Amino acid sequence: MATCEDISKYMNEIAPLSLAEEWDNAGLMIGGKSDTVKKIMVCLDVTSKVVKEAVEKNVDLIVSHHPLLFKPLKRILKDEFKGKILYELIKNNIAVYSAHTNLDVSDGGLNQYLAEYIGLKRIQNLNSYKNEKLYKVVVFVPEESLDGVRNAMCNAGAGWIGKYSDCTFSAVGTGTFRPREGANPYIGSLEELEKVKEYRLETVVPERIINKVVNAMLNSHPYEEVAYDIYPLEIKGREFGLGKVGYVEPACTFNDFLSRLKKALDLDAVKVIGEKPEIVSKAAVFSGSFDGNCSGLHREKPDVLITGDIKHNNAIDLAEMGYCIIDAGHYATEIIVKELICNKLKNKFDDIEILKSEWENNPAEYC
Repeated sequence: MATCEDISKYMNEIAPLSLAEEWDNAGLMIGGKSDTVKKIMVCLDVTSKVVKEAVEKNVDLIVSHHPLLFKPLKRILKDEFKGKILYELIKNNIAVYSAHTNLDVSDGGLNQYLAEYIGLKRIQNLNSYKNEKLYKVVVFVPEESLDGVRNAMCNAGAGWIGKYSDCTFSAVGTGTFRPREGANPYIGSLEELEKVKEYRLETVVPERIINKVVNAMLNSHPYEEVAYDIYPLEIKGREFGLGKVGYVEPACTFNDFLSRLKKALDLDAVKVIGEKPEIVSKAAVFSGSFDGNCSGLHREKPDVLITGDIKHNNAIDLAEMGYCIIDAGHYATEIIVKELICNKLKNKFDDIEILKSEWENNPAEYC
């Protein structure tokens, strides 16, 4: 039976916590790592309405996009709305996990999903954000176990360099060890120095799966005590980006593009700032709140920028620069996160019931 820790580890694989902004608060908010999880509900925001729904549906874990707790609390009071929510969650033994900016920027994350959702092709990062930290894992293996350990590590995700997988290196040498009292050696006898033909096997591993790869290596290795090293690397791993940019294929008129966008996001109206282009062949997306970084826009020169929030002064500046901005609303550009997370969890945990919150709706009403 899966636990909160199992869910947390998987969520960290698809949306590494190391990618979260410094001001953000992502990860397990409430609950115990060893708590059993039979039913998960996914939402955008952990509101009192969503918590009530979770209680009625006997949910064990809520996975949200926006963190339940953005800032540290100085007090938790039942008669304050946040305190009331926390009391209800704890009283009903409901855990909460949040994946926010780390999910926005991760591979296959929310911005990628939004770009695909509205039909963009040949999608790339809009703004550079962070590079994944890489490690070199080195392990010493007897000859007969070399292929087994290598395969286990690569199957766990090690050995990717660009578009190449299973990238490893091995060199033969001599290992020495003396089994002491209480040892149960795979090779050799107690109190006798052994000299064994061994291979130094090394490969590159991204930070987000380092524990997974090491565990796979240890479980496939025949030795009672495995000799291995982990080195941090200075070379840069994959680049993660804030926002995405892609192509509209085939290109279409602005009005056609706008109609398709509103249909995809289930909107009757959006805000448009700046001069409307006649033709849209390239579009940028930035789910939620646009951060004001224009470097990617200047480089890629999209015909439109679709975002969920944009500050007035940023909108004016971009319009003056010749950009057309479509403000579709924070909720509309991010509510699809429920489908994204549900799909990923269902592909991993077939013994857990995964639900999308049905009581959640757009807090903004257009009158």
